[in-house]
Amino acid sequence: MMVEAGVVVGYGIAWVVRKVRRAAGRLDAEVNAVVDGSLDRLHDMVAAKLGLDPAWKDLRDEAATDEQVSDLTRQRVELAIQAAAAKDAEFTKAVTDLVTQLRAAEGPTAVGAGSTAIAGDVDVHAESGSVAAWNITGGVHLGTPPPDPSAPGRSRG
Repeated sequence: MMVEAGVVVGYGIAWVVRKVRRAAGRLDAEVNAVVDGSLDRLHDMVAAKLGLDPAWKDLRDEAATDEQVSDLTRQRVELAIQAAAAKDAEFTKAVTDLVTQLRAAEGPTAVGAGSTAIAGDVDVHAESGSVAAWNITGGVHLGTPPPDPSAPGRSRG
């Protein structure tokens, strides 16, 4: 069994952000008790296992301040969780079980820059020579292609 350390880190960040928002009164009045309880248990379990690891402290500090965590801090905490899981099968099982509970309670979850979670159908449609996509990470050219530099005056076709 393997711990999904990146997912655990994401839930750790969520735990801190939820606590900060609740303290600031920005969380909805009706909070999902299952998610909160599971996040609390996961946080407590990871915090107890990582102890005074500076990466764990950095994660909590960054998430509380900016509601974001640097890639370096994420990586450091992921490695610490992976190392702890490699040495402790009970920790691995307990963390994996809590992640499963959280996923079931939350429904679709997206973690990471550019991530999107969708529950339901999505229809992406283009008409009249346009382009439609969920995410385009390169150039899009419509119409006549640009001239071919290897054959001046002629276009590729």
